[in-house]
Amino acid sequence: MALKTFIREFGAFLGEKESLLDKNYQHVAEKIKLHWGYDEFYPFIEKLLVDCRDHKRAGFPIEVALEIAELHNIHEKLYPPKNKQF
Repeated sequence: MALKTFIREFGAFLGEKESLLDKNYQHVAEKIKLHWGYDEFYPFIEKLLVDCRDHKRAGFPIEVALEIAELHNIHEKLYPPKNKQF
């Protein structure tokens, strides 16, 4: 199931566009769905957005990073973290 179908608010954000996470980073999209609704989502998503490996990663294109950031925002509204360290 695509992220925009799995997460209604993300589908509204994307509109008619296809998720680049679903299209080009299916393994990441699957992990997002696995963690969705749980506090484990926050450290997982932070690791995607912040390079903690001495800049050895190329990183995501800006459009993909924006999708990840929007998913973080949606998740935070729907499932506020119990421990607000993220």
